[in-house]
Amino acid sequence: MRAKFLFYFCDGIGSVFDSQVLELIKAINEKKFFENVFLFLGIKNEKIKEKFKERNVLSDIEVVYFKSYPNYSLFNIFQRREMKKILNNLQINFNEVIFHTRGELLAWNLSKIINKKYHKNILPDIRGVSIEEVNEYYKINFIFKRLKIFNYKLALKNLNKYNKISVVSNSLKEYLIKNYKVIPNKITINPSIAGKDFNFNISKRREIRNELGINDDDTLLVFSSGGEANWQNYNILFKLAEKGLKILNLSKKVINHKNIMNKFVSYAEMPLYLNAADVGIIWRDESVVNKVSSPVKFSEYICCGLPVISNYSVDMIREYIASNNCGILLKDLNDLDINMIEKLKQFKRSEISADGILKFGIEKIVSNYLEIYSSLN
Repeated sequence: MRAKFLFYFCDGIGSVFDSQVLELIKAINEKKFFENVFLFLGIKNEKIKEKFKERNVLSDIEVVYFKSYPNYSLFNIFQRREMKKILNNLQINFNEVIFHTRGELLAWNLSKIINKKYHKNILPDIRGVSIEEVNEYYKINFIFKRLKIFNYKLALKNLNKYNKISVVSNSLKEYLIKNYKVIPNKITINPSIAGKDFNFNISKRREIRNELGINDDDTLLVFSSGGEANWQNYNILFKLAEKGLKILNLSKKVINHKNIMNKFVSYAEMPLYLNAADVGIIWRDESVVNKVSSPVKFSEYICCGLPVISNYSVDMIREYIASNNCGILLKDLNDLDINMIEKLKQFKRSEISADGILKFGIEKIVSNYLEIYSSLN
């Protein structure tokens, strides 16, 4: 019997919420695979809830709000009580439900409040290495770090209880197999998605370049980021600008330099400005957090036909560029010269875009998820 309902759980509204959560569940809902799609959205306070409601971005999808508690084991009892309350209020037979959770922790909490016979219907969607991210990037004291890590370890050690697990990269799959003995055939790979509007559009390219005052012969590099996390490496922009390169910085962080245009745009506008550029930049530190990741911006760059300049820190990017001849990999930015960039500008953007959409496009990823859902019931 095919499931009638999708319960998609997301804890909070982060920088990739629009691109990775809203875009996904709206596309799934349009397929009419389920009778109803529900977004279970964790919120910290009423102010966040009201702000999201005001956006009015979901019409055919019911949003069920639940209070989100801090990720420490002493709060687990409150988090689970809250989740159980909202589930019971719906009065839906869980045998008819697929539970898709963004992250392993939500799956772990969910498994503690529903009957074991429904665990087969839970799909944990793991987006990265949570423990290493806490260790490397969270600016909190040692005790709080240990408490967060303890919770994540519990969730990760229990992944084999689920029939299927989704991860964003092959390197993350290997990490889970090696470190948590997850059974390999349980794991499927679904990279970060690029929405339906991320494609190469020559007319939009000309329009936005005119707006920005960029001539046809000018070379424009783009750096795009939805957040200000430490791994984004904003410092490279200044180095590139010092080489005389024009850079479009699509982020909240302003970099003051005569060759840098700072412009933070909405998710809906992002494809327009990516089309206006000639080359995309992604440069990450060497760490396991980056090694196993699937950067959203890489998916969006490629689907817009942008050749990419990157280092070797992200396995998925390194492998994709090497296999698809759609960029340049460097160990050091000092090795970058104008001839390399001119070579990248000769690449056929329509071909880069077409290949990217087959790998990262919303239609492809939704198709993958629907196949997984079918296997769970």
